Amino acid sequence: MPEIATLESLEQIMVRQRAVRTFTDQPADDALVERLIDAATRAPSAKNVQLLRFIVVRDRALKQQISRLFEQSSEVVPGGPTPWEEVPVLIFVVSDDPFGASPTGALALAGSVYPGIQNLLLAAQAAGLGSVLTTSRGKLKEPEIKKMLNLPDDFQIHAVLPIGYPAVKLGKNKRKPVGEVAFRDRFGEAW
Repeated sequence: MPEIATLESLEQIMVRQRAVRTFTDQPADDALVERLIDAATRAPSAKNVQLLRFIVVRDRALKQQISRLFEQSSEVVPGGPTPWEEVPVLIFVVSDDPFGASPTGALALAGSVYPGIQNLLLAAQAAGLGSVLTTSRGKLKEPEIKKMLNLPDDFQIHAVLPIGYPAVKLGKNKRKPVGEVAFRDRFGEAW
């Protein structure tokens, strides 16, 4: 195995990364979940604050409580609902906010959160696991979930990642070609 991954090997992971909402009942062991979280911690963060924290939920009763809260939301979810209580592992990605409420602070926070989440999602894909980035579910019922998870008041939930082995085999994702989404020098100028 090469010491440094090649662009080709990374592309093979990326083209198979799909939103996965249904899973087999096969558990993902703690050692594997720990590797996913370690991958997330390797992402850059503004001022290297390394603010991400991860709450790994496996307890079925807790997942049932969370599921009931999520079901109370009237929000329509693209791709259909996730059977939250049946997901082998839920990972809540949380942090405090050391950057403040200014526009620059909000950008620094986002730039410190989402690279780590993407690292975790790519690591899950590479390990044969599936997941989907879910942001609104944690926010819609954040006060109740924070209480369930003993999350400090100054922390916020950025994402809830259901993690498990996909229930169905998924092929490559379908994306627009680069020529439709990239421009040269100015918007609208052909790549």
